[in-house]
Amino acid sequence: MLTIEKVLEENKNAYIAGEYDAAVVGAGHAGCEAAHALAKMKNKTILFTLHLDALANLPCNPSIGGTAKGQLVREIDALGGVMGKVADECAIQMRMLNRSKGPAVFSPRAQMDRTKYSYTMKHLLENTDNLVIKQAHIVKLLTTKNEEGKICVTGVLSSTGAIYKCNAVVICSGTYMESRTILGEVITESGPDGLPRSVGLSASLSELGIPMLRFKTGTPVRVNKKSVDFTEMTRQDGEDDIPPFSFEREMDGKTVAPTEEQVPCWSIWTTEQTKEIITSNLDRSPLYSGIIDGIGPRYCPSIEDKFVRFSDKPRHQIFVEPMGNSTNEMYLQGFSTSLPEDVQAQMVKSLLGLKDAVIQRNAYAIEYDLVDPLSLKLSLESKIAEGLFTAGQINGSSGYEEAAGQGIIAGINAGRFLRKEPPVILDRSKAYIGVLIDDLVTKGTNEPYRMMTSRAEYRLFLRQDNADLRLTPVGHEIGLIDDDRYAAFEEKYRIVESEKERLASTYIAPTRELEELLASVDSTVPKSGASLAELIKRPRVTYELLAPVDRKRPQCSQAVIRAIETDIKYEGYIKLELENIERFKELESKIIPEAIDYENIHGLRKEAVQKLSKLRPVNVGQANRISGVSPADVNVLIVYLEAHKRDFAN
Repeated sequence: MLTIEKVLEENKNAYIAGEYDAAVVGAGHAGCEAAHALAKMKNKTILFTLHLDALANLPCNPSIGGTAKGQLVREIDALGGVMGKVADECAIQMRMLNRSKGPAVFSPRAQMDRTKYSYTMKHLLENTDNLVIKQAHIVKLLTTKNEEGKICVTGVLSSTGAIYKCNAVVICSGTYMESRTILGEVITESGPDGLPRSVGLSASLSELGIPMLRFKTGTPVRVNKKSVDFTEMTRQDGEDDIPPFSFEREMDGKTVAPTEEQVPCWSIWTTEQTKEIITSNLDRSPLYSGIIDGIGPRYCPSIEDKFVRFSDKPRHQIFVEPMGNSTNEMYLQGFSTSLPEDVQAQMVKSLLGLKDAVIQRNAYAIEYDLVDPLSLKLSLESKIAEGLFTAGQINGSSGYEEAAGQGIIAGINAGRFLRKEPPVILDRSKAYIGVLIDDLVTKGTNEPYRMMTSRAEYRLFLRQDNADLRLTPVGHEIGLIDDDRYAAFEEKYRIVESEKERLASTYIAPTRELEELLASVDSTVPKSGASLAELIKRPRVTYELLAPVDRKRPQCSQAVIRAIETDIKYEGYIKLELENIERFKELESKIIPEAIDYENIHGLRKEAVQKLSKLRPVNVGQANRISGVSPADVNVLIVYLEAHKRDFAN
């Protein structure tokens, strides 16, 4: 444990550089959201970054959103975060993924202008009240022990000896902590894109008793657009009917980017030659030679790992995506590798349309340190050090959106900690963010965690279109959503409910006009007529289709129309989902006292006692999700809690 007094005594260069309520270390997507949330909650906040020009960097895929990730961005915005607003401003292409699978898994995705995203986020934060941004290398966490003997945060120390006093710290180190990049046999001690790495902070955390892990991820090559032959590729254009990420922009009736301004992406497949080059050079792959120690992501493996794991597949799809309007760089999504530079050149030239490609940036793997997320509370506060919060890839996740989702919650809860208020916990029935955090801190992870729709039990309710309905009241209560935006939100759903009632009570007779409308979508007219709501429940029948026979239809925004149609068409399924959520909440409401001694609970298996004692779940629902705790153990726990209810109350 390193105290402020000890630093001042032992380091002649040390000095008090400033006093803040909170410090955020790392200005990636998690750090930006955490710092913004803290500052908006009126906490004097300082945000540290190793390089000001790399703030909110997109070192891997230059996109925001995607399957499950689009839901996360909409949730961040609904809470009052900034990722969605900046993404809307910097989008060069927008698409809605999973259209064929129904609204439960609709996922917006936008291609970003990478450079613009970074400086737009930087400018937004520079103009945020109560927030200072500082380029500095934080090397130590400063702590003390309180009267109860608990470790408490007191500040951070920079490499120059500057001490920044604060009572809460949010560490969002991304992939920079003790990182090294690997390109074949060439190992460089650096962060992504050749940027400086974080040195010392990992050891500082470990010295406090915080368990650490080491993971690995990677990024593909970038090629010059002028050297690409697009005639051999399949073009993928953007879509012009996509709602923006930000609900504020949606309320204003704005789209993300007009069709004529959207930039195309392209797709190709690996060839037999690609496979031959990779398989014949596996002995030179750091992934298989033992050079790489960190554990890589299962759901976003390198191209050589794909050919090894899925040896039965003759080819893999690659997406060629623009990096922005002010650069010729094109990103080869799905083609990450750590193979040597000369092999990468051969691999790229084996792809259709890329035989003359000029590589501007080589692919590389990167290893980095992180904390074991099992050492965190659901609030993302450390179980070991009071006032210490972590968010993003330092918690074992993968992806910008997963990082930002954790960042806003860590920032909110650091602010609540400073006010001595209870933390905000989003459970699994409330948000994808809740699923993400619960999975990390309850189950842990042995590889970079990626959010997927299949991880959410209640995904029919956790849709991207209703994120505001689920979370904007939370954001308003916390102070991240202002009164004007909240009033607009309330008006939106007042109209939705009013219009649903009108549609349910408006009956249409079986006229020739209605017959023709329904025939256009292969539907028929009920002999006795039907309500407009009953008609909308039918496949392919929409609110817009019925406009000619709906004489009293009010003027509604597209956002309102989408909400009305989804609620009506999926009414029965949503009702069942809400019933399941109520059963889920029954277990979540059974609070487990902090002082409980699992050793004294007769009937619990030994493994369950060990797991429950180590992880200290806050309720029975969380206990039920711990690996190694069986349904029988949960029943024993419930019986014990009921029998000793009065004891714990006292």
